[in-house]
Amino acid sequence: MDHEPVVVRESAREWETWPDQEVPKKGQTYWKTLVSGDLTHSEALTMGIAKVPPGEALREHRHRQAEIYLVLEGKGSITIDGETRPVSAGCAVFIPGNALHSCENTGSSDLRFTYVFAADSFEEVEYVFDE
Repeated sequence: MDHEPVVVRESAREWETWPDQEVPKKGQTYWKTLVSGDLTHSEALTMGIAKVPPGEALREHRHRQAEIYLVLEGKGSITIDGETRPVSAGCAVFIPGNALHSCENTGSSDLRFTYVFAADSFEEVEYVFDE
């Protein structure tokens, strides 16, 4: 498959979030997928940007693919397999595949981070929230 380089502006995408009835279980989180095989001529990697409002969280979940966060702004804590670590702008976080993890905003402004998956498209990533 031949692919050309892709450039996507964050402003070209709309914020997505969970349906209202899923927010109590999954947390109040917003995301924009920027690079994904179903949206762009790309493969092997999927990337986007997420934001968690103050006092909110992306609740504990897992997915088969490993993931990397790069914190862009704000303060928070990331819990991976029961161990909590503080994060702030400039922190990179590697999350192993199938590791239970969550992300909480502990600051007074939006916690914004990029996320990258080793997946052809965001559609391949199945988020599993345990009851």
